[in-house]
Amino acid sequence: MKNIKSTVNSHNKNILNHKEKIERKCNCINKEKCPLNNECQESCIVYQATITSSLPDEKEKVYFGVSETKFKLRFANHKKSFANRRYEKDTELAIEYWRLKDLNADPNITWKIKKKCSLRLAGSKNCNLCLNEKLLILGFKENNILNKRNELVSKCRHENKHSLVNHKAKR
Repeated sequence: MKNIKSTVNSHNKNILNHKEKIERKCNCINKEKCPLNNECQESCIVYQATITSSLPDEKEKVYFGVSETKFKLRFANHKKSFANRRYEKDTELAIEYWRLKDLNADPNITWKIKKKCSLRLAGSKNCNLCLNEKLLILGFKENNILNKRNELVSKCRHENKHSLVNHKAKR
């Protein structure tokens, strides 16, 4: 049986020799086509999507969104709503995309990270992701924003995920 000293030394050795897994910021095959400037693997971000079109009278529109998971997963959902008409009402960005498609315009969307946030802590009353998204929407002074004002009073969609009610006890 091991004595306490050897157990502590073994534990310390494991911790000190533990090499952090280096995560790549982008896993795109073609780095030039990465939607988020080679940072598509970032999570807990507030992002901005700017949609433009080939129509001369159309002004560019701005949409703010959040991604608690890696952005690439969130981006896949956006792509789904752009590819399939059945999902056209999923986001205000998708609604605008399909409106431009119906006008025979060629919509183009550019993406960028506006804010990196920390995860919502269990039991915390505030969600940094949702609060920062709301601050960006409120602080946007131009009238070309796609986000609706009712998003400002909506409940945090990450709250239930961290609730103890949703976690099952292991037996």
